[in-house]
Amino acid sequence: MIAHFRLIFFAFLSLALGIWLGKLYHYDSAWFVYGSLIFLGIMLVFLVLHFVFPKSKFFGYFWSLRRFLMVIVLFICLGFGLYHIDYARHKMTFVPDENTNYNICGTVDINYIEKEKGIYFVISDVSVVGGYISADEETNLGSNVFVYLYYREGETSYSEEELSKILPGNRIVLTSKLVSTPVFGDKEINTFAYSNNYQYTCFTNLDSITFIDGEMGFWDSVREHIRSLYKQNMDEKYAGLAFSVLVGDRTELDPEIAYNFQISGIMHVVAVSGLNTAFIMILLLWALKKARANRWVKLTTIILVLLFYAILCDMTPSIVRSSMMSIFLITAQLFGKQRDDLTSISLSGIILLIIFPMYVFDLSFLLSYLGVFGIFLLNKPIERGLTKLKFGRLAAPIALTLSATLMTAPIIINAFGYFSLIGLLANLVLVPLFGYVFMLLFCVTIVALIIPVFGYLLWLLQWGFWFVDKGAWLFASIPYASVALNKIPDWALVGWYTGTFFVSQQCVAKPRVKIPLAVITIAVFLVGFVLSFFVAF
Repeated sequence: MIAHFRLIFFAFLSLALGIWLGKLYHYDSAWFVYGSLIFLGIMLVFLVLHFVFPKSKFFGYFWSLRRFLMVIVLFICLGFGLYHIDYARHKMTFVPDENTNYNICGTVDINYIEKEKGIYFVISDVSVVGGYISADEETNLGSNVFVYLYYREGETSYSEEELSKILPGNRIVLTSKLVSTPVFGDKEINTFAYSNNYQYTCFTNLDSITFIDGEMGFWDSVREHIRSLYKQNMDEKYAGLAFSVLVGDRTELDPEIAYNFQISGIMHVVAVSGLNTAFIMILLLWALKKARANRWVKLTTIILVLLFYAILCDMTPSIVRSSMMSIFLITAQLFGKQRDDLTSISLSGIILLIIFPMYVFDLSFLLSYLGVFGIFLLNKPIERGLTKLKFGRLAAPIALTLSATLMTAPIIINAFGYFSLIGLLANLVLVPLFGYVFMLLFCVTIVALIIPVFGYLLWLLQWGFWFVDKGAWLFASIPYASVALNKIPDWALVGWYTGTFFVSQQCVAKPRVKIPLAVITIAVFLVGFVLSFFVAF
């Protein structure tokens, strides 16, 4: 036997593989043909050899897995089909003439984000009317529009008063050219456009927009209330940081803080994920235990709070994954069932990919799931090794951080072109401190929303963010805290993740089998890593 056959885990991997194959097929990639032929060839060889050597235990073992393999093939086919269904769903129904000015009307969907050369935001419920001369019938785009506001000539920003109208819920009318920004481009999938559901972009300035006061939705109202609460009681720099770590909205995150967090390897604390839900779960379970609540009250309370929090965070892939997984795990714990972390996270991934198949190409989705898979697969083997090396109480936290880092590092290198060498130490020091600060922030925010006078406590709480910020700055200031690296080829990544599987607790093969396999596959990765310094992939 090579692995623990957790069917849901392998079904999740197969579903993701099927979606990936759908992309290769859609873009006429030769890898689709090669991959399919290799897979079918291997299956055919094993089938033939089973009948040629009917008494062979090795081939007989694979024949006994035929039902399992059928499930794998079924989920690969499901993923392949979901890709093409999603492609058809996002097919553009309106193709704009990029030389025509359109009258565009829509509703501000997200808060504006300010950059060096301008401001951008997204509008939903968009309708357009053809240019100034020909007033065609109004057309509903069926897609959001990405609006980019460039600054006036000679200016580098707009005033706060001018920008105050760019609030979720307000209607806008503008005249601008429309540029097609399809989710499915010539070579790649635009995951940012996919997650924000926009397929058009317009470039204009603030003077060309007319704002009509609208009614803000409930969740936008809650977010704006929290934002204003922080601004009133905290310095602007730490108000933006607090809002980022609570709801995952980085629109007002200070660039210097963002840079220091990235270099020191703790940027994940402002990406709402399992870390946040874990702290919330600790608080809830402690409070419910003190209240002597029964298991049904505990389960209902946890589900409602996590659902509220996930919606507040705009249902990003990381928060949906962590919320669903937390609910699965706490359900098993409260009802005395054996918890299976790997199955729980895999089930959440299957549900998420069935609803949003293209998330498999989203960086947030990849880092979120790979990080947690790394913890479940590598944490115990690494902790055992560190314990043997006499690391004592440090073995557990180091193993936790290192296991997540090993799984996410190649993706981070390819996405950002660097790797944080100081990240392990920074996480060990700053993440526990951040945990206490976050739990206090969560509690104070809830109380202050109900009794505003308690908002003054946020002024004291910002000193916790000050320590985290200065700690990140200190780590980022260390020479060679991060190193620039080139893109690693895809085939080398396959070698890396295959190798990590062989050394993980999921692989139960005998050492004489798994060690050579791990060495070979990781060697493939190292070859690709070294070649990346000499060849551009």
